[in-house]
Amino acid sequence: MLTAQSIYQQSQQDYVNAYLDSLPLSISVPLISEWAEENRVLPPDPQGYSGKWLASMVPHLVQPLNDCHPDQPYTHITNIKSVQSANTVSLAENVLGFWIKYKIGSTLFLTSTKNMANVRGSANIDTMIDYSGLADCLKPASNRTGKKNKDNSLYKEFDGGIKLMMTSYSSIADLKSNTFNLIIEDELDECPPQLKDQGDTEMIIEGRTMALTNYKILQISTSSGAGGSRIYKNFLKGDQNEYFVPCPHCGEMQILQLKKRGEKYGLTHKSEKGKNDNKRKLIPGTVEYVCKFCEKSFMESKKYDMLRNGIWIPQATPDDPLRRSYHSSGLISPFLPWERIVKQFIASDYGQDLPVFKDFTINYLGNPWLNVGKSGKWEALKKRAEDYTMGEIPKGAVVNVSGVDVYDGGLMLFGGVDVQGDRLELLVTAFGINGNKWIIDHKIFFGDTKNLDDACWKTLHDFVYEKRYTICGSNNNAILKCAIDAGYNPIAGDKRKKDFANKSHVVYDFVALRTDRFMAIMGNPGKPLGGIIAKKKISDSVTMLTDRYMVDVSMLKESIYDVIGSSEGYNTIHVPKWAVYEGTKQEASDEFFMQFMSERLQEDPKTGKMVWTKIRNRNEILDIFIYSIAAAAFWNVQSYSMNNWSEYYYGLIGE
Repeated sequence: MLTAQSIYQQSQQDYVNAYLDSLPLSISVPLISEWAEENRVLPPDPQGYSGKWLASMVPHLVQPLNDCHPDQPYTHITNIKSVQSANTVSLAENVLGFWIKYKIGSTLFLTSTKNMANVRGSANIDTMIDYSGLADCLKPASNRTGKKNKDNSLYKEFDGGIKLMMTSYSSIADLKSNTFNLIIEDELDECPPQLKDQGDTEMIIEGRTMALTNYKILQISTSSGAGGSRIYKNFLKGDQNEYFVPCPHCGEMQILQLKKRGEKYGLTHKSEKGKNDNKRKLIPGTVEYVCKFCEKSFMESKKYDMLRNGIWIPQATPDDPLRRSYHSSGLISPFLPWERIVKQFIASDYGQDLPVFKDFTINYLGNPWLNVGKSGKWEALKKRAEDYTMGEIPKGAVVNVSGVDVYDGGLMLFGGVDVQGDRLELLVTAFGINGNKWIIDHKIFFGDTKNLDDACWKTLHDFVYEKRYTICGSNNNAILKCAIDAGYNPIAGDKRKKDFANKSHVVYDFVALRTDRFMAIMGNPGKPLGGIIAKKKISDSVTMLTDRYMVDVSMLKESIYDVIGSSEGYNTIHVPKWAVYEGTKQEASDEFFMQFMSERLQEDPKTGKMVWTKIRNRNEILDIFIYSIAAAAFWNVQSYSMNNWSEYYYGLIGE
C-alpha cells in the first residue's frame, strides 16, 4: 500500500524547496515535456515510432525528462534501463533540444566510441535539429572565412554562445579546457575505469562542471556486472525510483515484474515442449499479468492505460538529495512487447542457461547482472536420483580398500531440523566412507512450535529417540545426533534476533534437557570458523547453560554444489527417487528437489562480494541437509579413517 511517506520523503522535499527559494528568478520557459510536445517531430522510421512526439506515449519518462529543467535543483539524473526503452530519443534528445532552444548552456554528449558519436550526431541530432525547429539556432558559418566549421556531426555552435560537443569516453583531449552546463552520458557502462592513468574517467568528466553552480549530468545506460556497473552504482546513490502502476481490476499500485517460483503474481505464461527439440516454447496468447493484490489477470492491452496512470516512487533516501535515479524495466516499455520478454525468458531455460539469462537480465529487465559462482538445476538432480525409497537405507556391499574391509553404503545417521511457526521439518542423512551421504528420510511435524508442550515437539523427541533403521540386516541403527536451527525463536515471532541471551528460547529449552541426542546450531554470517562448526557458550535463563554451535553455512553450500552433479566419487550426495505419500509409493515430488537446489552463489550488487542467495521462496530441504552435516561434524565423522568405518560397521552387525 502506498503512503505519503513512501511517495516522497518530506525532509528531501523541504531541502529541494529551500534550494529553489534561494535561486534567482529564471526566465519563463515551459517544462521540457511541454516543449517537446509542442515542437518535437520524429522523422519517418520504418522500424520505430514517427510523427509528433507525445508524452502519453512514454509517460514513464516525463518525470526524469522534467528533472533536467534548469529550474529543478537536481544535479544528477540517472536512468538504468532496458533495451527499447525510448531513453535516447525521448529523454536525451529532448533535453538537448530544449537546452539549445532556450540557450541554457553548453552540452557535452558522450557515448561509447567516437565513431558511435559521429553516427549519433549525423543520424539523430542533425535530424532532431532539422525536424524540431532548431535549425535557426545554429551558427553554421565562420564570420571571417564563411566556412561551415561550426556545424559538423561532432561539434556545433548555437546562438548565445552555446556549444555542443559529441565525443567518446576515451577521448581525453576533447574533455579538457572546456566547461559544460549539461553533460549527457549515454551508455555510461561503456565508460573505461581510467583515462591514461589520470584518474577515474567519470570524475574527470564531472570536473568539466566544477566552475558552475547550475549544471546537470544525465546518465543513461543498460547495466553490466553489478560490481563494476557505473550506471548501477549511480542508481544506488540516488533515490532509486521504481514505476508503480495501478491494477486495471482493483486499482492497487505495484511494480511490474516477472512471476517468480512460489509467487502467485507477476508476468506469466504457458509453454509446451517442442516436438522436435524438446525445448519449451511459448503457447501463443497465454502471456498475461496477475495482480499482486487481487490475483486477477489481464492482457498487455491494458498496459498503456496503466502506464499513463503510473507514478514514480522513491525506494531510498539518498545522502545527496540532489541526485535522482530511475529504473526503467522492459516490462514498462511501450516498445517492448511482453510476449517478446517471455520468449527470451523461456530461451534462457527459465534462468538456468546463464549466458542467455545474463543477456535477458541486462537488456530485457534493465537490471545489473549478478555474477554467479555456483548454481545447479533441480531437474538434473531429480534425473540422477537413485532407485531407493525415502525412509529406507539402500543396501551396500563390503569392499576392500587399502587392505581394510569396509561397507560402502550409508552407516551413521544424523538429522537436521528446521523450525517454522507451524511446523518442524526433519531430514535424516546417512554417512559413509569417502564422505558419501544418503538422504534417507524427511518428516514434517505440524503444530504450535512456540509452545514446548505442543505435540510437534513431543513427536520430534519420540521419533529421534525411538526410530530405528535397517542396515545390513540390523534393525538397531538410531539417529546419533540431531541439529536444530536456533536462528529462529517462535516465541519472538518472525523477528530474528542475534542475541538470545537472557531471553526465553524454545530451541534452547528443548535441547538443554536432551543434549545426548540434540544440539542447537546457528548459521555463521561472519568470518570462516576454521572448520564446519564451532562451539559458543550461551546463557539460558529458563533452564541451564546450553551450548550453541555456529555452522559455516557458506563453506558447506560450496562443498555441496561442487559435487551435486556427480553420481559417484568422493563426497557424493545420494538422493532417493521414490517417496511414500498418503500410503502410496510414487516419485519424490518436484518440490523436494527444488528446495534442495534453492540457492546459488552470486555477486552482491552493493558490495561486489559473492554471497549465497535464495532463488526460490522455500529452501528448507537444503537447510536441514546442512544441519545434518553439522550434526555429523559434532561426531567428527569427516575425520573417520577406513579403520574407523570398518570398526563401526562390524560393531553394528555384531561381529
